[in-house]
Order: sequence, then structure tokens, then C-alpha cells
Amino acid sequence: MVKHLYAIWIKIDDTLPWIELKGEYLTKKAARKAVEEFLNNVDVKFVKIPESKERIKAAITTKAV
Repeated sequence: MVKHLYAIWIKIDDTLPWIELKGEYLTKKAARKAVEEFLNNVDVKFVKIPESKERIKAAITTKAV
């Protein structure tokens, strides 16, 4: 019997590539639970943008538990 492992890939928006989270899961249900835990622990940071018309460089960081 062939065992399948599941990985988790997320896409934040169309301008960013798919990101693979660490970990391999034996079942789709376990992977889905890991995604729910990940989303509950995502840190969001709001940054004030200066009024000048200069473009700013944005950095995105995520932390998986």
C-alpha cells in the first residue's frame, strides 16, 4: 500500500508566489488542522505609510508553530 504525505502551500495574493509551510502530514485532515492552527497564530502588522509618493518596500514574515 502506497502512503501519501500532504504538504501545506499557502498563497497570500496574486503578487506573491506559493509558500510551502514546514511539515508533512499523513492525512488531509491533519494538514487541515495544522493550517487552522497556523492561521490562528499569524502575526499581522499595520504600518503607517508616509504621505510622500515614494514607493516603499514591503516585507512579509510568517511564523509557523
